[in-house]
Amino acid sequence: MALSSRSLPAQVPSLLFLGDYYGTLAAARCLGTHGVRVHLADESRTTRTGASKHVQAFHKTPPVADAPAFLAYLLERGPELRGTVLHPASDELVFLFAQHRDRLAEHYTLFSPDLAGIYRILNKERLHEACTKVGCPTPRTWCPKDESELPAILAEATAHGARVLLKPKTQVQLRSGQKGAEIPEGADLAASFRAFVAENPYGAELVAHDPSVVNPMVQEFMPGAARGIYSVAGFATEDGRVVARASRKILQRPRRLGIGLCFEAAPLEPELVRVIGALCKELAYAGIFEIEFVDHEGAPRLIDFNPRAYSQMAFEIDRALPLPLLHWLSATGDLAQRDRVLDLAEAWQGSDPHDQVYTHSLLLELVLAGQLVSRLARGQEREDWLGWMRTHRARLTDAVRAPGDPGPVLADAAQHARQFLRHPRSFLRSLSR
Repeated sequence: MALSSRSLPAQVPSLLFLGDYYGTLAAARCLGTHGVRVHLADESRTTRTGASKHVQAFHKTPPVADAPAFLAYLLERGPELRGTVLHPASDELVFLFAQHRDRLAEHYTLFSPDLAGIYRILNKERLHEACTKVGCPTPRTWCPKDESELPAILAEATAHGARVLLKPKTQVQLRSGQKGAEIPEGADLAASFRAFVAENPYGAELVAHDPSVVNPMVQEFMPGAARGIYSVAGFATEDGRVVARASRKILQRPRRLGIGLCFEAAPLEPELVRVIGALCKELAYAGIFEIEFVDHEGAPRLIDFNPRAYSQMAFEIDRALPLPLLHWLSATGDLAQRDRVLDLAEAWQGSDPHDQVYTHSLLLELVLAGQLVSRLARGQEREDWLGWMRTHRARLTDAVRAPGDPGPVLADAAQHARQFLRHPRSFLRSLSR
């Protein structure tokens, strides 16, 4: 669904970040295909996205984790890159761009909510409060101010027969990258709470902004999260319009609390689209989103909201929803063209949804090889994910492979080879989990 260059506004480049992220690669391909000049900013030149034919300029940056240095770099290069559209690819960047929106807007073109609005999404405690306001179900969640509240929380969870896990309130400036830690039955919740705080520190800038962020949430463990998360991803406009696609995460790595590896297209549930529209309105949010739900006790419960590019974004792009282009059109102010793209996306009719799947073929093959050894050792039956991949080959979106753009495939293989050579034991152990 490429657009004629004559129909686009005067060419404004895009600046992408985190070149090894699969969402960044998807954005580069989408924007490049539509004639947008793509720049990549990263601390390393040897990334998956950097190897794509669609990247026309590279800028070496400090690490994103060093927020002051990264911001200083962007401001320093601002005059040279004046007008360029910024595309955040992580919670860290979404927060940074919102926190310093006025200063960045002196040089760059942004499509970003203000800090107060975006932090209501990035902070899961505040997101939970917004969900409650609009009637969007979530898992049972407690946000203790200190350890003294833990016994009452544990008693309430036990009364509901709920197992619990500890979750960080946000991924912004979370140095460990921890998604969550399940609390084994009978374990000391207070001791686990203290250990979680100690092992998962935040950056000083975020703690200064929100001192309470250091205390994790206690949340009901959702068994369905390991078996099939329902993802709704799309674009929300300022006037409340939502155009989306749905999929089910059917395999993740690691199995219990992990990143999606295999997805199947799923029918879009109109009621959830309505709820998402109400939630975006409550949060005053417009832009790209990916929201995850898990079925529990007969209802879909929201467990995550990503207000940015996300890992499997190529799946939506392949299903006629060019999210990076919609972000770019919004930032450049061509809302009429954006509405035409949304109209086309809304009118799109795919084939049988279950024929459309997404995976990272090479990583899936590596994971299956690692798990085969582990399963054989335990006498378990092998799962036929390779058969699943062959069955859906004709309608498969790959995280890395794309016609006419082989560079990222080679870069991806080299990345995995380097990881194995540097840390062979931990690499193999990560595949078998």
